[in-house]
Amino acid sequence: MLKQQIFYWDESKECSLFVPAADNEVMDGVKWGDCFTLFTPAYWYSQFKMQPHASNQEYRKKSNLVDEVVFCLLGGFGITAEMSSAVFDKCKHFGLLEKMPSDEKEWLKVLGSSFLIDGSTKRYRYPNQKSRYLAGAMQFLKDGPFNNLEGKPLRDELLNVPGVGAKTAGWIVRNHTNTDDVAILDIHIHRAGVIAGFFDKNDDIQSDYYEMEERFLTFCKSLGVKPSLFDYFLWDQMRLFGRIAINAYNEVIIKNREITY
Repeated sequence: MLKQQIFYWDESKECSLFVPAADNEVMDGVKWGDCFTLFTPAYWYSQFKMQPHASNQEYRKKSNLVDEVVFCLLGGFGITAEMSSAVFDKCKHFGLLEKMPSDEKEWLKVLGSSFLIDGSTKRYRYPNQKSRYLAGAMQFLKDGPFNNLEGKPLRDELLNVPGVGAKTAGWIVRNHTNTDDVAILDIHIHRAGVIAGFFDKNDDIQSDYYEMEERFLTFCKSLGVKPSLFDYFLWDQMRLFGRIAINAYNEVIIKNREITY
């Protein structure tokens, strides 16, 4: 069966990339699709292969487990990457990552202050809640050594940290150990998966996380890409596509609903 071929330039060198035919299945029930159609498995695979990924390491600039726990706890729903980075840098500046205070008031002094983001003064969301989580997390890390744990065992242990769920625990572990046996799933990855066909619109990140994680890892394995790089790439691209990605997701939902009827 004919393959799809893409020609592209890598600096001054002309390169080519072959992708399986559109009607071939990348995994059970999921076709590769056209590589020039937005958000198909073939599109994501080809875009991933054509782009350098050294820049994707920027989000892994933290140096140790404590730093990763703080950074990832500061992120989450409704908090932009720019905001979480600014708050993390300020916590580091005031020595909180070295002192690891288990008193939430110490964290609140920083989280409750204002931050300059893209030239505008902004406030961090949930400063009281996150200060409480951070204080509890520091006490947890002080009480137990985790230096010898990696991958899923470390992820499972981190689920005992106050405020840390499956996504945050996986995020910490992936950043800290570069593991490929966990995934970081959020609304952007869910939308991408529904459009590409490896997730269902009824999948719930809260209640179905581990089943979705296995499907995502299977999808990555079928593509032949590293989950530790691909999930960040997918998240970043869906975030940048913004309304275009949301509209594509809504179109799939409407189409599936019409088929059901």
